[in-house]
Amino acid sequence: MEIAITDGWPAVAAKAFVPGLIADHVLPKSGYICLWADDDPAQIHGQTWAAFSARLDRWAASARDGFELEDRALDSWVLFPGIAAVRAELDLPALLGAPRNGDIHVVHGKSKATLTLTKNARDDHPLEGVVMYRDSVRVAPRSLDEFRAALTRRQRDNLNHGLGRRDGAAQGEASGGYDFAVLAWPKYGQFEALVLSFAGAGAELGASPHSTSPSDVASRIRRAGPDASILQDKRVLVAGVGAVGGQVALSLACSGVGELHLRDDDDLRSVNLARHVLDDYLVGYSKTVGMSVRIAGPAPWCRTVEGAALPLAPEQVAIIIRGFDLVVDCTGMFAATLALARACELENVPLVSVSLHRGGRLFRIQRQTHGDVPILQRTSPAFPAIPAGDDEETEGFLELGCTAPVHNAPPTAVLRAAADAALLAVELLTGRDTGAQDVVTVLHPIDAAPFDTRGSFVFPAAEEWDHERANA
Repeated sequence: MEIAITDGWPAVAAKAFVPGLIADHVLPKSGYICLWADDDPAQIHGQTWAAFSARLDRWAASARDGFELEDRALDSWVLFPGIAAVRAELDLPALLGAPRNGDIHVVHGKSKATLTLTKNARDDHPLEGVVMYRDSVRVAPRSLDEFRAALTRRQRDNLNHGLGRRDGAAQGEASGGYDFAVLAWPKYGQFEALVLSFAGAGAELGASPHSTSPSDVASRIRRAGPDASILQDKRVLVAGVGAVGGQVALSLACSGVGELHLRDDDDLRSVNLARHVLDDYLVGYSKTVGMSVRIAGPAPWCRTVEGAALPLAPEQVAIIIRGFDLVVDCTGMFAATLALARACELENVPLVSVSLHRGGRLFRIQRQTHGDVPILQRTSPAFPAIPAGDDEETEGFLELGCTAPVHNAPPTAVLRAAADAALLAVELLTGRDTGAQDVVTVLHPIDAAPFDTRGSFVFPAAEEWDHERANA
C-alpha cells in the first residue's frame, strides 16, 4: 500500500493506493481507494495514523461484506478506463419498466451537453443503442469483454449484432448500428448502471464509459428534502405570482408540493425580469402560464392550475379556496389581503400573507390559522402598523403608459421575503408549530420604533399573545 499526502492536507485527506486491487470504490490502474469525498468533513478525522488506519479497516470490512446505503450511487463508470466526454443522465424506471433478468430494450439517444435516452424514436435523438437488465452483477465490468461476459447469451448476441452494423462513426455520432449500450442491475433497492458509448468498428471498436447520474422523478424529488413525502399530497393556492409570489410558488413546488393553483391577472413584461423568476422568452405571456412552464422543469411532480386574480368579495373568495390546505397571499394589495383573510377565516383554511414595505426596507409576514387573531382584528399596539414614509418610499415610481405605482424593492429584499414566506408555508403544511403569527423583518432601519433596529420583530409579544389568546 502507498499513502500520499497531497497539497491541501489536512483539509484534503491523505490518499491510499493499492496498485492492482480490484474492488468497488477502487479506481482502476492506480488502485486509488475511495475513503472520503474531497468535500466530506469526515476526512478531517483522518489526520492521525490511528484514525486513518481505522478508516481503512472499515473500508476493508465494507468491501468484504457489502457497502452501506450511502455508497449506493451510480459509480460503476469510475472502474472502467477512458471516461467519455459527456455525462449520461438516465431515467432507468422509465427505460426498464418492470425489469426482468435478460431484458433488452432498443432505445434512442442524443449526445450534446449530456447523453440522454428515450424509448421512442425521435428526430432529435438520432443515436441508437440498447438497455439491458441483469438481476445480479457481482462486480462492475472494467472492460468491454467483461461487459459482454456479464450479459445473458441472448443479450450478448443482440449487442454483437448491433455493434456489427456500425460504420465506424466517432463517439456521439450515428453509426447505423449501436452507438451506446447500458447494462443495469439492482443495487441497494435502486439501480446501478454502466453506460458505454462506442467509436469505430470491427477491430478498431472502442468503448468509453460515461459518468452517470439519475434523472427519474423519484431521484429528483429526493433533492426536495425530507418534507417532500408530506407535501406531495398538499393543495396550495398562491394569490399573486409577481416578484415575491413567483419565488414562493417555485420554492413550494420544488419542495414537493403536489398541486399549486396560481392566481394573477398580469402579463410578464420586460421590466419585471430583474426581480421575477421567469425568463425573457416568456415576456407577453400571463405570469400564471409562465410559472406553470417554469415549475414543470425542476418540479415535474407538481400539478399547476392557472386562474385569474381572485375577486375582492370574501364570500366569493371563500368558495374558491374551499378544500385547500393553505393559501399564500403575495398580492401586496391591502384590499385583496383583507378579502383573503376573511375568506380563510370563514373556511378555516390556513393563510400566509407576505408584503413588502417602504421600498423593500421592511417586509411583513402574517400567519392566520386556528387559534390566531384574525388579520381583520389585528390592531395596535399588539400589532403595530408600519408607518408610511414620504411619497417616494410609499408609492415607488410611475412608468410610461402605466398609471399604477411600481414598488421599488430590490431583488435581495424580494428573495428574503419570499424565502421566509415559503418556509412558513412549509412549516404549516407539515404540521409544525411556527410560533409567531405576525413578523416584521427590518432589512434597513427606518426612523420609527421598533423598526429603527435591524432584525425580525414578532407580534404580539409573549404577554400580549397570552392576553389575545385568552380573549379569542
